[in-house]
Amino acid sequence: MVVSPGRPTRILLVDDHPAVSQRIGELLAGAVPGAEMVSAVSGEEGLSLAWTQSFDLVLLDLRLPGRSGIEILKELRAVKPLLPVIIVSSLPDSPYATLARRQGQLIS
Repeated sequence: MVVSPGRPTRILLVDDHPAVSQRIGELLAGAVPGAEMVSAVSGEEGLSLAWTQSFDLVLLDLRLPGRSGIEILKELRAVKPLLPVIIVSSLPDSPYATLARRQGQLIS
């Protein structure tokens, strides 16, 4: 992740569970001092933010209402192929995780 000097690290967190987003945000704030966290509760909202704002990293839930995290990831990659994306999931393993691994997007 390359961050511009003098600018805070901007992280987009896309997860439909506010409590999970809040906890992940707290953990990241401790790990990346001064980071600016922006949350989205749906894939569509996350895409809209990613298109209109600059982010250094996206944390993307696999299971989202409407469209899956994999579908959102494909759209992100089509427009911003260099934007780092970390897939997160509460599931120990799933067909979505297998798809993400095949695309080289998930490291177990």
